[in-house]
Amino acid sequence: MYKEVALDPQCMAEYHYYGLLKTNFGFEKGRYVIAPVRDWVKEAYQAVKNSDIQIVKRKSVTSYLNKLQKSRDDELIILPLYRATASSQPYVDWVQWLAEQQQVKIFGAVVSERLASHSINHDQILNEHADWVISPTVTVNKTAREILGIIAPLLQCSNELMIVDQYFSLASNNVLKAIFTELQTLQTVKSITLVTSVITLNPEVVFQSEFSNRFAFVPEFKLVVAPAKFFHDRYMITDNGAIKAGCGFSEGVVKNVQADALSISFCGKAESQTTKDWVNQGIADGRINEITLAE
Repeated sequence: MYKEVALDPQCMAEYHYYGLLKTNFGFEKGRYVIAPVRDWVKEAYQAVKNSDIQIVKRKSVTSYLNKLQKSRDDELIILPLYRATASSQPYVDWVQWLAEQQQVKIFGAVVSERLASHSINHDQILNEHADWVISPTVTVNKTAREILGIIAPLLQCSNELMIVDQYFSLASNNVLKAIFTELQTLQTVKSITLVTSVITLNPEVVFQSEFSNRFAFVPEFKLVVAPAKFFHDRYMITDNGAIKAGCGFSEGVVKNVQADALSISFCGKAESQTTKDWVNQGIADGRINEITLAE
């Protein structure tokens, strides 16, 4: 549900792209501009300086770009670790960088005016081009492969993952194993917290057997056991996005009923933070038990 978007910095020479960047990207929009921020801003700044944008509007854009250049915690432009470490040569310009990154992984969308045959532009975005549109709700079958297909874009752009799902078990969980498998290549997520109501006997032994002994890359992992019905909905929460599913993220047996399908939707930033706060408060007051299984 989250898309990595390559936005041509030269687009900032046209004022409507400035509005697009500020209103259509971020935690709750399902899109991030993927780029090395400082290099991208430098190129964008030069394009704006050389543009015919009205002076007042130009000042707004350049002021915003200056803030981006100085910011260490931007909420719109990010560079996932797996892309940052894939660069084999110094940044020259965006077109060269784009060509190299497309070899790493194809972007969900490329937005540019100068690469007409290989990108979409502002008019196509207004006309809801398929590369741009993101549905707020997605329905998938309850298989590890399809569930991972929705979670994977979050893993690609995030450093931390919190799973809040009262029936999501540590043991014999194919979805959790699929997440670990995905991270073997990405190595983006450095810590995972599983919040569940399922009690696992000898969790240290289970984790060692099913994860530590099977995977070379094992992020910090905490098992948090909460009372049943402590949480209502089920979440996948990261530092850069969050999704929720009323029926949870576990695999299910096909029964030829509507419940065979899993409906997943975006979760707002406020709700995801409130959920994390409930976890932390429950640990602090002793109602929730936390065990560190990997450091």
